Amino acid sequence: MSGIFLQELRRHDSGLLAHVVDRLSEDGGVIVHDLISPDTLRQLNADLDTAIESTRPGTRHPGDATQRFWGSQTKRFTRLAWRSAIFAEEVLCHPVLLAVADQLLGPHAADYWMNTGQMMVVGPGSRAQFLHRDADNWPAMNQPGGFEVTVSCMVALTDFTSEAGATRVVPASQVWDDYGRKPTAHEITQAVMPAGSGMIYTGRVLHGAGANTTDDVWRRGLHISYVLGWLTPEEAGPLGVPAETARHLPERARRLLGWKSYDPGDAAARLWTVDYEDVPVGLGW
Repeated sequence: MSGIFLQELRRHDSGLLAHVVDRLSEDGGVIVHDLISPDTLRQLNADLDTAIESTRPGTRHPGDATQRFWGSQTKRFTRLAWRSAIFAEEVLCHPVLLAVADQLLGPHAADYWMNTGQMMVVGPGSRAQFLHRDADNWPAMNQPGGFEVTVSCMVALTDFTSEAGATRVVPASQVWDDYGRKPTAHEITQAVMPAGSGMIYTGRVLHGAGANTTDDVWRRGLHISYVLGWLTPEEAGPLGVPAETARHLPERARRLLGWKSYDPGDAAARLWTVDYEDVPVGLGW
């Protein structure tokens, strides 16, 4: 790897939000140590152990591109707010992550959704994932010089080492004039960080899971991302989190998961309604 590194901050650093937003503007990514507490880390791992053990590597999707992107030795699953109450409380609604989303997405939409909450467990023998931009999900919006439509965080539930497949990143690739060009080897670095840390990054920076060259380490990464409220999220939140679970979540979590409607302040432009009413009202809550 090159001498290019992502800046590292700590959760309780003075002026953390300003520093994070500044680094995202410059580098497209930043590592925040101690983003989640040791208790939250332990509970998340405990809550997700069963799903991790029971999920088989790879994807059932027949497409070659999807299979290459997914990885034959990588386990992925969503529905995290249904699987873990602490995910909804301490990750989905994390004050630092919401503050960053407010800063980056707030100028372009009245609100935003959870794009996806996803476990990415990279197993031994996994090849490096091809580098990509998360905003490629909405290709018309992902253009050089454009604004951010999504912002993400990769939370390390186990140590992210180079050998275990720490996320590869191309700092400053979000400001390239040509999104079609390939990075050189010296432009790529890795988000090496201890468990409990999080790499916050923009939707326009190139990144991808690293190769896992270990014999027995399964790298546990929890991806959480947010997307502008007038775009379709990657994950169908209300289908993965049933109404009975959603009823007991904080109001902000329900809104992020799609259990509230998108209202830009103009009644004629509301989105995601039931009988043209807000989602809970339309369902008789």
